[in-house]
Amino acid sequence: MGRRLVALAGDAGLAVVEAVEHDGHPELGRDAGELAGLESLGVPLGKTLGTDAGVVIDFSLPDGTRRVIEHCRSAGLPMVIGTTGLTDDDQKQIDTAASEIAVCQATNFSLVVNVLWKLAAEAAQLLGEGYDIEVLEAHHRYKKDAPSGTARTLAQRLCDATGRDFARDVVFARYGEDAPRQPKDITVQTLRLGDHAGEHTAFFATPGERLEIKHVSTSRDSYAVGALRAAAWLVDQPAGRYDMADVLGL
Repeated sequence: MGRRLVALAGDAGLAVVEAVEHDGHPELGRDAGELAGLESLGVPLGKTLGTDAGVVIDFSLPDGTRRVIEHCRSAGLPMVIGTTGLTDDDQKQIDTAASEIAVCQATNFSLVVNVLWKLAAEAAQLLGEGYDIEVLEAHHRYKKDAPSGTARTLAQRLCDATGRDFARDVVFARYGEDAPRQPKDITVQTLRLGDHAGEHTAFFATPGERLEIKHVSTSRDSYAVGALRAAAWLVDQPAGRYDMADVLGL
């Protein structure tokens, strides 16, 4: 994601002024532009985030994101957060930071995925009771968290649209000799397949017919484009917590 953000930043009217990786990364010191397949940008890959940026985009792991949040908060820098697998305590940290800086967090920055969330919620409301609702997600074999943050958000939007309770009605596994589907279940199933960039499907089914609303990603560029769009939008916003629905006006 970092390389694609660097590669596509110019198309979004943004300039890369810093690029940071974890201490010990094998490419530290190399030019970020060259790593992204561009000409040299004069921006070496570093391990310490400075204060020269107008906005920071973070796609990392939870430990890294926690440190970046505190840095942005102390430096007064707006922050776009694309890291998934964050805990409830992490969300509280983001809430605190958002009282002082502008923060845009999303479990998926793809414009199409955000439209998927909206359409799936509307479909659930229109179809009403009597339709089984299920979610299937697939990603590459190296993805650490499961299910994906995108799938969890999709399940949450479906719960909100139908009056379900996420903690009670969302199921993350179904197995055994006696495991029938309960009327309000929303089961989120996970696949890990090779180098799959990402796929999410919402199913609505009743005897005799089925509706599927699906997003299939064929590259990470869709996520990078959305994150860069969010960054360009965020620099003009006051302190607060935002998501892609705010960026896109959904």
